[in-house]
Amino acid sequence: MKKLLFCLCAMAMSLTTFAQKGESRVGINLNASPLMEDGVSLTNFGLAAKYQYGLTDHVRLEGVAGYDFKAKGASLFEVGANVHYLFKIGEKINVYPLAGIGYANIKGVVTKSEVEGITRESDNDDEEVGSSSMNKFYYNLGAGAEYALTDRLNVGVEIKWQGIKWFNRLPISIGVSYKF
Repeated sequence: MKKLLFCLCAMAMSLTTFAQKGESRVGINLNASPLMEDGVSLTNFGLAAKYQYGLTDHVRLEGVAGYDFKAKGASLFEVGANVHYLFKIGEKINVYPLAGIGYANIKGVVTKSEVEGITRESDNDDEEVGSSSMNKFYYNLGAGAEYALTDRLNVGVEIKWQGIKWFNRLPISIGVSYKF
């Protein structure tokens, strides 16, 4: 057990990454966010702005503000914070697990069957009677990878599980970030 712990510590200390302590980045993500609820077929496409700060050589903090455009009457605005733990797997490639929390405002259309408590086979027969808005806190768990195009420009991809009560999602993002 001591040998295993020693090996894990030695591996963790030997890793280096692009993100140096105090490094700042700004970026933009494009995402597709399928809803992960039974019987619901909904995927929102969105846009998000992000700010990243290298807290240590391996730990990066990220602030995100995004908007998912209306699909089937539902849209979402979110503000969140994530933590990345960076692993360098090549000269220009980093991978990372991520975890985070956030706040989401979900707006949607209320139909006549929802008000009356009726389950309908087809959404085409349902009449819109208003709109609703929910404010929910959420958590993120996921992973990402990034590739350094230049010393200042990175491209990346992320996938994460967003746990929101009654509105769980699986955002898949591609993005670009610029170091300043």
